[in-house]
Amino acid sequence: MEIQEILRKIGFSKHESKVYVALLERGAMNISDVCRTADIHRPAAYSAIRSLKTKSLISEAPHGKRVWYAAESPSQLQTEIDVLAHSLQSAIPLLNGAYEKRVHRPVIRFFEGKTGIVSVFDDMVESLKKGDVFYRYSSLNAILTDGDKYISARYRRIRDEKQLERLVITNQRIAQGKKPRLEREMKIIPPSYDPFDYNITQIIYGNKTAFVDYNTDTALIIENAKIAEFLKKLFKLLYSKL
Repeated sequence: MEIQEILRKIGFSKHESKVYVALLERGAMNISDVCRTADIHRPAAYSAIRSLKTKSLISEAPHGKRVWYAAESPSQLQTEIDVLAHSLQSAIPLLNGAYEKRVHRPVIRFFEGKTGIVSVFDDMVESLKKGDVFYRYSSLNAILTDGDKYISARYRRIRDEKQLERLVITNQRIAQGKKPRLEREMKIIPPSYDPFDYNITQIIYGNKTAFVDYNTDTALIIENAKIAEFLKKLFKLLYSKL
């Protein structure tokens, strides 16, 4: 790797690296010689020299009517590297903070049509581990329409193989249309608070929350652990009061 390339990697500009290497290899020079040796224009050379002087990598001395410039020992580069390392170390907490925000930012996926809703239910059983529990507000759609069209054979097979349990909040009308199952516990919401004729289903599973709107055959999944935990606690609170 060339010296100039190494200098660029530790923060030198293109012109700074050219000027410093030229002075190291040729010794002290006036500005005309610097420009010719480094192959850069005078304004760029002066700018690079000013920057290198602030880094204590160039010194200057009068030589007759001209000013000559000389490179300081490369050992000064260690100081520059130490300054950069310290700056980076100070920036790491800020960088980690930005990374954490990105990592934990909710991921939202949108689905349309029957196949989209089927894929939401499939995602649920595929995401959970054996014996896990999911939490569901059941929609009136389940008995008023052919609710089974949204459930694949794959869903039932994986659900049963994993012995997934579910807690369900629904209304009396929906509950009457459901066959008893050992792995399903159901609570009935009072008629005065019944929201289930809106045909919206919410399912909380793992770090995800799914909403299914049967009115428009659309659905979305929000993937975020804190949102899922928040909604799960609200579900459990309501469930315990019914």
